[in-house]
Amino acid sequence: MGKPRKPKTTPISIRLTDAERDELIGRAGQRNLSDYIRACLFGMAAKARNAKAPAPASRELAHILARLGASDLGPSLRELAYAAKIGALPVTPEVEGAIKSSCDAIVALRAELMQAVGLKEDRVP
Repeated sequence: MGKPRKPKTTPISIRLTDAERDELIGRAGQRNLSDYIRACLFGMAAKARNAKAPAPASRELAHILARLGASDLGPSLRELAYAAKIGALPVTPEVEGAIKSSCDAIVALRAELMQAVGLKEDRVP
């Protein structure tokens, strides 16, 4: 006798936003998405073989990536860059505040990423 056959599986499709997918990836840790979703739907025993917890750095990086995916940072900066390029960016206090806020968010993400991978941040005076 050979190995017992695995039950046949069939695919299922679900549409997610980029932010939702990023969050799922973060929650899944080192498991693949199918195993993670199956475990959520049918209980953790469904795929216990892959249930090892992600390393702390992996969890931190997944959290940071999920935050980045959920933010409007990229599109906002792209719009500002385009407006500046065509000369349509009026420098109002609101625009200046938005740019500063975006820059602060990028600096914070950089610091978190560096901490997550174990690098010391070099402060620029």
